[in-house]
Amino acid sequence: MRHLFLVMICVVAMQDCFAQMNYSNRSNKNHPQTDIIEVLVKALKINISQKSPDRKRVSFSIVPASTTSSGGDQVLVSSINAAFTLGHIDSTNVSSVYFLPYTDLVENIGFGTKINIWTPMNNWNIPAEFRISSLAQYTYGLGSYTGKSDQFRLKYNNVRAYITGNRRIKGYLYAGLGLNYDRYYKVSNSGAPTLPSAFDSYGIGTQETSFSTGMTINALYDDRRNSINPDHGHYINFIYRINPTYLGNETRWGSAYLDYREYKSLDDQKRKIIAFWAFYWASFGDVPYFLLPGTELEFGQRSGRGFAQGRFRGKQMLYFEAEYRFDISNNGLFGGVIFANAQSLLEPTNNQFSSLNPAGGFGARIKFNKESNTNFTLDFGFGKDSFTIAIGLGEFF
Repeated sequence: MRHLFLVMICVVAMQDCFAQMNYSNRSNKNHPQTDIIEVLVKALKINISQKSPDRKRVSFSIVPASTTSSGGDQVLVSSINAAFTLGHIDSTNVSSVYFLPYTDLVENIGFGTKINIWTPMNNWNIPAEFRISSLAQYTYGLGSYTGKSDQFRLKYNNVRAYITGNRRIKGYLYAGLGLNYDRYYKVSNSGAPTLPSAFDSYGIGTQETSFSTGMTINALYDDRRNSINPDHGHYINFIYRINPTYLGNETRWGSAYLDYREYKSLDDQKRKIIAFWAFYWASFGDVPYFLLPGTELEFGQRSGRGFAQGRFRGKQMLYFEAEYRFDISNNGLFGGVIFANAQSLLEPTNNQFSSLNPAGGFGARIKFNKESNTNFTLDFGFGKDSFTIAIGLGEFF
């Protein structure tokens, strides 16, 4: 199953590998596009002077309060997105920064940023993620067969700092190095159905305080012009992480992550897009529990809509998702999505991918900012014994 999945990724990755794309997303060319900002400006009769399209500026999108599921709890999130170009719009991709403060007003509180920077002429790509948080969430042990009877609760504080510098080699191909730092402290678990819990039995990175410092080697192919809401193109990313003991790690371990995404437009006049996402994530050595592959635990934390973060974990993970994105109104203000995904985790008992965990759902889209093509998103996800609601800014992948 694993070999078949990897072959599928490689075959799809070779298709149209050097396809070109336009800067602006496809839309109904016979109707002018609009967004919430424009609707409010007209309704409130606010006079805004027009700016030259070549002028560098920042487009902001803000959702004051949204919700997302975290281990069964609803967490309030304020999503702020800043989109901008550091060079000429014809030769430089759109950069984005997300600011994500969140809390459930009880146990969960934190602040995070997700960054994707493109320097002028796209000579450098700099993705980064920074987070500090105090969280409580459910965990279930390892593998794909875990159920609600295996559920118990983890509480911990977390500091994360990831940054990568990718230098363009040729065309859309990049290579780079990165540094990943994770620290977990004030860790405790409760409510386990059996003692010792699956967390305590795992025994690596399960103490009250632990940290990991890793170096990454990266290869990237990205011909999308706007990662906030791609309408065409490919994204292929390979990350190899090593965590040697000379950086202070208690154990030596590593991971390899291969990510493939493709976007196909079905209509030149109106937004109808099929998006595909697949990844294979493997870890080896004495991997800390919190850094094992798992649902919504990859860089960006977007996988597995329909299941809560950390619902499934294992030493290796296979993932696939497909989504259909479409406009409902001709002016692009209203749209929708239909999605389905499946994940499989390596079973600790036989070291095989023995089961799939499918999920699916639908969502609504409202154009928040047409300049950055940022959508307000509302998604309903359904998995086995699971239901999630996510409200935010920007597409999931």
